[in-house]
Amino acid sequence: MENFKQYLTNSGLSNTTITNHIRNMNKLNKIFDDNLQQFSLQKIIETLKQSNLTLSQQLTITSTLSKYFEYKNMERKPLQSYIFEINNSLKQSYLKRNKQLDFPYTKNDLYKELNKFYENQDYKKYIVSYLIIKYNVRNEDVNLKITTHKKYTNKEQNFLIIRKNSILYIRNDYKTSKYYGTIVKEIKHNNFIKSVNEYYNQNSNDIENNVLPLFKTFYNSTKQIKKLTPFNLKESDIMKIILQSNNSLSQSIEISQNRGSGINTLNNNYNLKNHK
Repeated sequence: MENFKQYLTNSGLSNTTITNHIRNMNKLNKIFDDNLQQFSLQKIIETLKQSNLTLSQQLTITSTLSKYFEYKNMERKPLQSYIFEINNSLKQSYLKRNKQLDFPYTKNDLYKELNKFYENQDYKKYIVSYLIIKYNVRNEDVNLKITTHKKYTNKEQNFLIIRKNSILYIRNDYKTSKYYGTIVKEIKHNNFIKSVNEYYNQNSNDIENNVLPLFKTFYNSTKQIKKLTPFNLKESDIMKIILQSNNSLSQSIEISQNRGSGINTLNNNYNLKNHK
């Protein structure tokens, strides 16, 4: 497994993606009683189809297996065909779900809740929600550390750097970092600056080497993030609400740049053309 992990690292994948691949391999070994390589590809696919795994779980696990076969330089066309099959099924189900989805909230509602977090001194909620709403980031982008100087940072993780009149938001570890590199935003919003400073000071006992993690662990990230957002919405739902509220090409381009996604990705994943 260590050799496979090194292969993933050399491929330029993010730490989060590598961790997910290793976790999926452990699941596969458990399903096949640590005898995975003794099974034919067809038998592996049939077993996954008959398992209790959801289509989304099958997709991620099969994608990991395809990567593992690539590492082993083994034939993986049946896996790629199965990934294509699952992906099409998921697209159909997502399209059906999205057509039926009716959000009772607007972008203004999100900002009203955000302001309530600040007024109630829920600084962690404010920090996370502000970044998701304002900069349209994904869950892993708010898995960050707070510090007071750039010398305490590294090139592998995400940081908020406290400055005199602003906060520097540095993203190194996010989904498309391999293609877009480090993304830096200088945030001068007074409420955000105060929230970060207050959170840093209030949690001084957890500071190590001048760095304060916003999350102690980041397992079940979706569940954790939902507890910190307006109306307990998922990051992806917040994105859809914002896109529906704005519905302009220039805004979509700005969101794609913030998110580290191509405009076509936003169109395909969030159905921009059908937004009212």
